[in-house]
Amino acid sequence: MPRNAIISIGGAVIAGVMTVFMLFGGSSSGGLMANIALQLIASLLLGYGVMRLGTAPLSRSAKVLIAIVICWILWCAVQLVPLPPSIWTLAPGRNLLEHRLQMAGVPLPWLPLTLSVDGTIRHLTSLLPPLAIGALILVRPPEDSTGLRWVIPLVALVSLMIGVGQLLGGQNSPLYLYQTTNLGMPVGLMANANHQATLMLCAIPFVASLASGETGRSGQSRGRELLLVAMAAMLLMGIAISNSYAAFILALPVTAASWVIARPRSLGPTRYIAIGIIVVMLAALAAALIVGPNALDPKTSLGEIQLSRPMMYRVAAKATLYFFPLGSGFGSFVPAFKLFEDPAQISNVFANHSHSDYLELALEGGLPGLLLVMGLLLWWCRQAVAIWFARAPRRLDRAAVVATAAILAHSAVDYPARTTMIAVVLAAGLALMTTRVVKVEEEIASTGGRHLKAE
Repeated sequence: MPRNAIISIGGAVIAGVMTVFMLFGGSSSGGLMANIALQLIASLLLGYGVMRLGTAPLSRSAKVLIAIVICWILWCAVQLVPLPPSIWTLAPGRNLLEHRLQMAGVPLPWLPLTLSVDGTIRHLTSLLPPLAIGALILVRPPEDSTGLRWVIPLVALVSLMIGVGQLLGGQNSPLYLYQTTNLGMPVGLMANANHQATLMLCAIPFVASLASGETGRSGQSRGRELLLVAMAAMLLMGIAISNSYAAFILALPVTAASWVIARPRSLGPTRYIAIGIIVVMLAALAAALIVGPNALDPKTSLGEIQLSRPMMYRVAAKATLYFFPLGSGFGSFVPAFKLFEDPAQISNVFANHSHSDYLELALEGGLPGLLLVMGLLLWWCRQAVAIWFARAPRRLDRAAVVATAAILAHSAVDYPARTTMIAVVLAAGLALMTTRVVKVEEEIASTGGRHLKAE
């Protein structure tokens, strides 16, 4: 088969799989059958990807990313291993369980480290779609990933249109796809309005990556630019109607960075622009962490106060210290959180996540999970700097940097990557950041030439 045909088939597979994952992966807790179907598809694709990883040429950065993922999976597996009472009773935070079993007169059984075996297994299976799309991108040529420039923005626009229809239809609109959702809000293909806003943020840099290298010399080029501007404006409108506090803050740096992607030469030295974007993003993240949206409303009810972000952070922090350094087990947030809720303030409002993924991962994963998250963030920073300051970066690579930055920043005050849709966008972005970095290395040789090296 000709190489061009193989590449086109590979590109169609990546684009098609990404579309399916995004269209039907809008909820972490709802859509049980849809998530199971996506995980079955992902398991087959991941098997292909793993087999190809053994022969595919991988860069050093790709190997580091794969090592982090493998360590994460191994730590999940360790948490599921049954341990004798003489061992699991030594783990921090298990004394309450030991006391309850002794009070009931039940002999201490063999138990794993995790407080929720089902939750940890669900956490592992939820990793299948993002791992599958990441593996596919790593084992295929870079050209096969270019279709993502269109897939992500188009799915986001479809979600936006559905969200507008939901607003017009009110709380009884038949366009809501999940039973547990934010009724009366434009959630689109998602179940959560904040995660819908995250999708809009992620799509904007990919729209910018569609910009051509031409300067508008032809009518066709101008028409393309007008279309892209209209798409970006619609996505910004989606953020505006989402009522997501964090998305409002992140929209400015994401839009500025996306403009640099589309017009890298029109705003002066990219180095200073990038530094400015980083400063604004850090300031925005600090503001989102210090002042939560629920804390600004003086009319908040007792139940809502109990589940406001500052209150949830305090309870989750107590639980984290209680189970540190081994954690309570991935997927065990609910039982661990309930141990530290104030009984006098418990309401009918249910907290299924801490609304800070880093805090939740520290609670569930303990010190090993925290170190792996820190390792991933350090890896991301290194790759982001290498891509942004490269002499000849691809727009798609820079779009991946901005999109993943939006998800990682939003995760500080929410849990967008817990949904399959956002998780696969994050995984695709990280995979795109691995092997596409091109550095110009000066070598003092008799020829005095330059050599390109991909890492």
